[in-house]
Amino acid sequence: MELSFFNVDQVCNDAKLIDDRLCVDLSRVIFFRPFALVYLGMFLRNHNSQGRSCNLIPPNSSAARGYLARQNFWERFNFNPDVIKEENLRRITTSTSLNNIVDIEKKDYIAENIADAVKKILIINVVRVNAAEIGAVICELVDNFALHSERTLAAFHMQYYPNRNQVVLAIGDCGIGIRASLATNPKYRALLERPHYEAALKSFDPLVTRLPEGGTGLTEVKDTVIRLKGELRLATGDGYVRISDQGILYGQMAYELPGVQMELLFPEI
Repeated sequence: MELSFFNVDQVCNDAKLIDDRLCVDLSRVIFFRPFALVYLGMFLRNHNSQGRSCNLIPPNSSAARGYLARQNFWERFNFNPDVIKEENLRRITTSTSLNNIVDIEKKDYIAENIADAVKKILIINVVRVNAAEIGAVICELVDNFALHSERTLAAFHMQYYPNRNQVVLAIGDCGIGIRASLATNPKYRALLERPHYEAALKSFDPLVTRLPEGGTGLTEVKDTVIRLKGELRLATGDGYVRISDQGILYGQMAYELPGVQMELLFPEI
């Protein structure tokens, strides 16, 4: 099974409470997409923040377990040191990702540093994408998440897939989410009574923000993704939105996870 935007919510929804611990079964997973890692990480952080521990049944696939170790998944999401030590025996570094799930701390130049690291990977691998525009998108999103993540740290992940001719970026948090955030602005208070996906759709409109003076961040991200023939996938609460040059799709997720989790896919040209 490939764990991705299209099924990670169902895996989280199927988690079972065993001996007061939430158990998530990843045994059948053979491949992780970036969105799945970020979404799963935020699922764990959300429950940890509520004092509820989680037990992950790791993949049977050695390649999938090696990928989790390589991306520092176990360290990032506070697993037992013995688990980290055992899984890290599987670590083999590559040059097609950051080899890390990066926490977005509120410090100077965090957005520029992450963007520069991604652009370096794109240059090393001679990836045929517009690295400057992708870097600008990363800066906008990392700044946005650093500003809005309040309860727990947001996280960023990226992967280049040479065989798929595709670069994928994922970013997310488990904060208050788009609907509650926009509703702090009196102009959008009515969104509290609407589905999460309606608030997500609204957030891409020009000048829509919780700030009184307005903003253009997500509008510019959306426009760049469309211009580069990519796709944007966003989840917030139990709602999702998918945007590409083919149009907009929206609906409900199987699981209601606080915060915002996003994936951007850029094809090589």
